Amino acid sequence: MGLTNEILNSFNLCGDIIPLTGGQNTAVRVGNAVLKPVDDINQCEWLLHIVSNLNPQGYRLSKPVQSKCGTFVYRGWACTQYEIGKDAQGRIEDKLQVSRLFHRDLSKVDFHDFPYTESPWSKGHRIAWQIDELSRDLPREAQEMISPILGMVSLKEQYSMQIVHGDLSGNILFDKAMSPLVIDFSPTIAPVEYAEAILVCDCIAWQGSKVSEIDLLPNDKLYREMILRAIIFRLTVSAIFLKGDFAEFSKEYEAFKPIIEYIK
Repeated sequence: MGLTNEILNSFNLCGDIIPLTGGQNTAVRVGNAVLKPVDDINQCEWLLHIVSNLNPQGYRLSKPVQSKCGTFVYRGWACTQYEIGKDAQGRIEDKLQVSRLFHRDLSKVDFHDFPYTESPWSKGHRIAWQIDELSRDLPREAQEMISPILGMVSLKEQYSMQIVHGDLSGNILFDKAMSPLVIDFSPTIAPVEYAEAILVCDCIAWQGSKVSEIDLLPNDKLYREMILRAIIFRLTVSAIFLKGDFAEFSKEYEAFKPIIEYIK
């Protein structure tokens, strides 16, 4: 459903609808609020309830706005308070600091009733964590490039799992006068080290950071494993979205390949 006056009224909003760039380019600003269509209502309700109860220190969160019905989602749309901040390319050290503060607070959240959803990203996470096998529906060339990386990791008996933000590199906004702002919570259940690895790998592959900045992560077996799983995740999602476009997938692979070679 498109954004209607009924939906705006449900969140006590009125005014011009201003499209916002970033992510899937589906968010809009109305006054001091941001609205975004929701793919999975149950997961979004669960997640925004968690966010509403967090008390961030050293960073900011866009707090969710409840509808007149008492829900965080109304007719497929969720609403959060608008907060100032600008995207910044790179800045890995600053982003890691925010990530660690945010995940420290999330470590207290009971995630056992986390509502899993079906999406390219959830499929990518499951393959990265060897819960699902690499799908034969993916293009053969993509399978042949991802499989060797999967062969470089193996599951351990114990991991410290919690709810994490699996897409932080482009979802931390900065402002000169205020603390960094975390937006667009992309949840998954995994070790914090995995979320950090995704953040750093994304900055290197997509934002022009130097491959040597992978050294901002601890040089140990756990982080090496998380880096490889982060790359498997990104390449799998890319293969799902690009389908048979091998040229575009190859570009994505080449963006992450220097990281693999660096940590060997």
